[in-house]
Amino acid sequence: MKLIRAIIRPEITLRVIEALEKNGISAMTRMNVTGRGKEMGITLGAVRYSEIPKEMIMIVLPDDAVSKAVTVIETAARTGTTKYPAEGNIGDGKIFVTDVEESYIIRTGKKM
Repeated sequence: MKLIRAIIRPEITLRVIEALEKNGISAMTRMNVTGRGKEMGITLGAVRYSEIPKEMIMIVLPDDAVSKAVTVIETAARTGTTKYPAEGNIGDGKIFVTDVEESYIIRTGKKM
């Protein structure tokens, strides 16, 4: 099993969730987060914002479903222009995939 953590723009979250659901992925956790990438935030006029609001979606999937999920997230979260829709913009987000060694259902104690 793998854990996918996608950190994306808040205004894109519903589009990503709908795309995942259309592809059979409905179990997920969603949370508000803040952070910054290598650009170290943004400056608007005289004000510097060092942490930008984002949302994180966490999904646990079998290994063979990860590639499809990552592709769906990338496609739905990318904010390309009309002229270049396949190219995203700085701040579109990141996707992290890590191993899950064990998981349990709290209600039953069953190991998954």
